[in-house]
Amino acid sequence: MTMENQQAHFNHEDWLDHLNRYIETARQICNEFFRGLKSLSQKGLLEAWSEIRSTASKLTPLDFIVSGLVALTGIIGGLFFLIGLCLFGYQAILWLQDGIWTEFPLFAVFNFLFENTILHQWMIHPESWMGLQKLFSWFLESVPLSVALMIPGLAIAFFMAGTMVVTMLFRFVQLKNRNG
Repeated sequence: MTMENQQAHFNHEDWLDHLNRYIETARQICNEFFRGLKSLSQKGLLEAWSEIRSTASKLTPLDFIVSGLVALTGIIGGLFFLIGLCLFGYQAILWLQDGIWTEFPLFAVFNFLFENTILHQWMIHPESWMGLQKLFSWFLESVPLSVALMIPGLAIAFFMAGTMVVTMLFRFVQLKNRNG
């Protein structure tokens, strides 16, 4: 007996047929799942929309002012993030062109904003609080401007989005309970 006769022959055509049947079954299950999910979400969205419309008519001008201010603050945070991201992209393009990373430290903005002020004079020639000046100087020289814009901007945008959702849900529940 040879080794060939002892081993079972692998029939790749049968294996491919089984695989194709499994794939077709999985596709059908997914289609039915998404069809049902779509139907449920449409019914839920229609009910939610009617609830929102009935509650929105009960909102006061103060509700709109507060939500507008929260949204504006979130948008400003998002703009700071985008400016930081664009600055980082600009630095990356410059680096790709000549292979030298162009730094934009936070110190450049500090010098621009506080030029010829007491704080700027203290940063240049400290007469007291030397350790604080060194710490402040290290921070301004070490932190890239793009990071100083992106991290707080993103944090503000997410915080305001969360605040908006929580206040809207709170107000919705408050108005629903009032009219019970």
